[in-house]
Amino acid sequence: MELRRCCETRDYARLQRLFMSKHTASEMSWHKEKRMDTKSVLRHPTDSNTWKEFDKQYPVSAQDPRNVRLGLATDGFNHFGTMSNSYSIWPVILVPYNLPPWKCMKSSFFIMSLLISGPQAPGKIIDVYLQPLIDELKELWNDGVDTYDVSTGQGFRLNACILWTINDVSPYGNLSGWSTKGYKACPVCNGETSPNQFAPKLLSGFGILKQLEHVRHVTFGKNPNNVDRKRKCTSIELNWTKKSITFELEYWANLKIRHNIDVMHIEKNVYDNVLGTLLNLEGKTKDTIKALMDLENMNIRPELHLQDVGTKYLKPSACYTFTTEERQKICQFIKSVKFPDGYASNISRNVNV
Repeated sequence: MELRRCCETRDYARLQRLFMSKHTASEMSWHKEKRMDTKSVLRHPTDSNTWKEFDKQYPVSAQDPRNVRLGLATDGFNHFGTMSNSYSIWPVILVPYNLPPWKCMKSSFFIMSLLISGPQAPGKIIDVYLQPLIDELKELWNDGVDTYDVSTGQGFRLNACILWTINDVSPYGNLSGWSTKGYKACPVCNGETSPNQFAPKLLSGFGILKQLEHVRHVTFGKNPNNVDRKRKCTSIELNWTKKSITFELEYWANLKIRHNIDVMHIEKNVYDNVLGTLLNLEGKTKDTIKALMDLENMNIRPELHLQDVGTKYLKPSACYTFTTEERQKICQFIKSVKFPDGYASNISRNVNV
C-alpha cells in the first residue's frame, strides 16, 4: 500500500482558503445566520440532533459560527475500470458542512486529504494511513489556527472538528471498526417474535469504548497469522474487530452518531442483495453455504442446515427463494417498466427474460 498527501499544504490551509474569498467567507456562517430553523424539518446537517447536541456539550466552539464542522468520507474504487481488478485507490475526503446545502456537497468544496493506493484494500491498517490526518484534527481542535476573514477584515482563531464519518459498510474498511460478518443469536434471528421486544438501546461512545476493552490480539492488515475466529454468541466481543483511530479525538466518544452509511450504497446494496437472494443469483445471493453453516453453528433454523448425503452436501431452498416460473415473471415485469426521459436509467436493458 502507498500513502500520498494530495498537495504540499496541510488540510487546515485549505480550510483557511475558504475565508480568503468574500463569496465563500460570508457563506461559512450560513448555517447560523441565514438558515431557516424549522421544527421537524431536516434540510442541512445543522438540523440534526448530533449537531445540536455537540453545540450543547461544547458551547465555546459553537459561539463562533465560522468554526468548521467536517464530515470524513472514504471509499475504494478501481481507477483502471474493467482492465484490472487487482488494484484500488481509497481517497479520504473532508466535507465542510458550514456551507449551504447546495454548495457543501459540491466537489469543488471537497478537500481530498489522503490518497491510499495499493493492490488491495487497506483493511484494518487504514488507521495507520489516517494517523497524519488525525494529528491535524487534534491540532485544529486543541489549538486552532490563525485565519484571516476577508468578510470582516479581521483575523480569528479557526477551530474545526469532525462530526461523523461516512462510507460504505464493509467488515474491515469502515472507520467504525464494526464487523458485519455475524450477529448474536436472538429470537428475531430464529424467526420468532415476542410482544415484549424493545427497541435497541442507544449505545454511547463510552459504552463502545467499554466493549472495545475486550477486543484483544488485533493484528492490522490481512496478516496470515490472524486466526479466522468464528462468530460465537457471546457478550464479550460482540461484532467489534478493532478500535478505530478516530477515538483518539477528544470529542469523539461524546458524539451521538459517529458513523453514517452512504445512502446511495444502502439503496443499491439492499436492492442487489434482496433481489439476488430472491432470484438465487450466483455471486449475488446472501443465502450462501457459509451462511447456512453459520445457522448450524448458532443452532437455529434446522430446516436450512446443509444436508449430508454421503458424497456431497445438499443446499436446501429457503421459503423465500423464487421458483423458475416466479423468476420469469419478475424479470418480465422489470423488462416492461418504463420511466420518463431523464427520470431513471433504462433498467429493462439489464434484464434477460
